[in-house]
Amino acid sequence: MNNIYETPSKYYFRLHHVRPRFKDDVENVLFFIANQICKIGCTNDKDFKTALNSAIKLFPGNSRKKNKTIENWRTEISSLFGLIQFKDGDCYPSKIAIQLSEDEDLIEFFRYFLYYFQYPGGHLKSHESLKLIRSNIRFKPAQYFLKTFLAGKKLNYLNFGISKEEATHCIFNDLRVTTGKRSPEEVISLIIDNREKGLDYDSGGDVTRYAGDILDYMVLANLVSLKPNGKYYLNNHQLEVIDSIIKNNKFYESLDRLYGLENLTAQDITTTNIGWFDYINEKIDSSIFKTDVISLLENYSDERDQIELPNESFINEVINKLRKDEQKPKNSKEIGDIGEAIVIEHEKNRLIKIDLSFKELLHWIKKIPETLAMGFDIQSLEGIGDKRRYIEVKTTLSMGKITANSFHMTPSEWSSASSHGDTYYVYRLTISKKEISLFIIQNPVSKYKNDLLSMTVREGVDITFSEKSGKYVELCR
Repeated sequence: MNNIYETPSKYYFRLHHVRPRFKDDVENVLFFIANQICKIGCTNDKDFKTALNSAIKLFPGNSRKKNKTIENWRTEISSLFGLIQFKDGDCYPSKIAIQLSEDEDLIEFFRYFLYYFQYPGGHLKSHESLKLIRSNIRFKPAQYFLKTFLAGKKLNYLNFGISKEEATHCIFNDLRVTTGKRSPEEVISLIIDNREKGLDYDSGGDVTRYAGDILDYMVLANLVSLKPNGKYYLNNHQLEVIDSIIKNNKFYESLDRLYGLENLTAQDITTTNIGWFDYINEKIDSSIFKTDVISLLENYSDERDQIELPNESFINEVINKLRKDEQKPKNSKEIGDIGEAIVIEHEKNRLIKIDLSFKELLHWIKKIPETLAMGFDIQSLEGIGDKRRYIEVKTTLSMGKITANSFHMTPSEWSSASSHGDTYYVYRLTISKKEISLFIIQNPVSKYKNDLLSMTVREGVDITFSEKSGKYVELCR
């Protein structure tokens, strides 16, 4: 008896896409590359490629990689994630690359990626898209997965989860699904029926990797969670974002109009590919997919296993104060504001630990209004008499732990750092669902002059630092 479920051969069509070599470190790579692309700016195609290849070489672990591997990284970044746009022989940073570099919100980035990702698409080679169009495939995987999760919930399968294997064989590689002929409810029935029959699936990595990629990107977008049982589950607190993706029924028009044409060739599709990168960058509205930071922090300990996570109690205290405090950030999606609120709480606790008498001086610790253009975010105290500390907070948001070793300083921030010397600090705060870390750099101008960090001029300065530039500090509570 065959206990393996297989998609019926007449309905089988295996979907695939570019699979980056840096998949296991995709958050770190994308954040790094978005910053590098923005540094390069707009230039001719040849010079842009040369500059980007040189930048990719700088990513940790790449210095000894062969040129062919570096070239592959560049083309994979370009074709799959849309960080580069093209016009009249020039390359320039895409809107989504600029947004990632400025907002430092990787969760938001993956939401946009999933919002637009479709089969066929400009991320595929033309002959591959031709096969899909001839097979009448027109499929948004993230949208369909989300509909399937919601269908499971409506059918009273509470906390309905899907494995990579089920997603691959019951959804991804089935023409009835990818051509729009099978509903999510029918897929749920098939999955449940297979479970009741005890059927298994081919779970080889090369078989499940593409459906698995999309599910993993959905985890990085904080739309689903991967549980220890190997199944993915819907994050019910993200229903507004989920609804936006589900309601996006727009497909890339330049490809859409090719369906049904006789004598369609790969060359016909090639002419549409450049426009694809404009299409996926056309609707960049940070109010739609920006991460609700407080919500992320409230779920910080969701996956802990009877062990208190680092900074968990501190974060819980900060959240409680943000919820109660009339001075809290008005918009919980403003990453910078939340980062500053965390640092202010840290500073207050730090001073009290130095000397209880500092309780009388905590009113000196305050956020500086941006309109004053002082070149720093927070005024604090050093902890020696009434000596001041001027703090610029740089916050990055992601689902997984990242090693964000770069940030941008505006001209006024760099000028302020130069003026204040040892009393000027950069607090590099990285927030993820599993870890919150704080790296402190004192006097970045001096560190630069002493070759302890690197600086590149770009409408201000881009800073790249290492552990010798400062120190990691535990958040004080």
